[in-house]
Amino acid sequence: MNRMIETVRRIPPLRAIPFLCLVVGMAFAPSAAMATPVSGSLQLGGTFTIGSTFLNFCETVGPCAAAPGNWNVPGNGTGDLSNPYANDPNGGLITNLNTGNAPVGVTLGGNGLLFLTFAPSGALPVPDIQFYLTRLDAGVGGTGSCAAPAAAGQTCTLTGSPVTFLNGGSNNSSATITMTGLARRISTNEFDPLTMVFTAQFNTPYQTVLAALAAQGTITQTYSASFTAIPIPEPATFGLIGAALVGLGLFQRRRSRI
Repeated sequence: MNRMIETVRRIPPLRAIPFLCLVVGMAFAPSAAMATPVSGSLQLGGTFTIGSTFLNFCETVGPCAAAPGNWNVPGNGTGDLSNPYANDPNGGLITNLNTGNAPVGVTLGGNGLLFLTFAPSGALPVPDIQFYLTRLDAGVGGTGSCAAPAAAGQTCTLTGSPVTFLNGGSNNSSATITMTGLARRISTNEFDPLTMVFTAQFNTPYQTVLAALAAQGTITQTYSASFTAIPIPEPATFGLIGAALVGLGLFQRRRSRI
């Protein structure tokens, strides 16, 4: 440290600015490195039952009950969400949604709703990741083609629904539900942005599916789900970059006057 101070003393004041920024950056680097963001993707599957005011999940053949749901063993994952999270034989719990705990299109306060947890297993004795739901997004299909004769490429979202229906080209259709949330690393209480997409496939046009929903009040179908966590840079990182750029700017300005 004494040698570093002596080196700084020998540098002219303005020319020392970039060097000092580098020293500050090195000083803060260990604390920034301690951050442990959650990143990667996870795919899993299960069954859900959709009604006009609720979305229930279950692992086996439905209809899914209103009790806390669960999910099947996930298929694959990447990054922090790869094995053992992507190969947890005990699955976990997933929170059923309704107009009370997750109103469509409303951003929930705080960290949102604890949505998915992993169950302990031999390979994952202490799960360190949880998923929180902060917003159940509204569907984007619109109501214009909901009652039209079936045709490929049509989309439909019932008023106030999170489901976007899409007709395929072979008398099939899909239903997609998009959510935003947070992935939490429990050991450090760090939260990172999370996107969640649930997709169900039907072997009939969505007009047939909607007719069944109207007649029966619910639809039960298997789904596939994708979770993607993409951390944002730490605020400290932005501060260090800004300080360095300011220092370099002053240094270049000084050189241009010499």
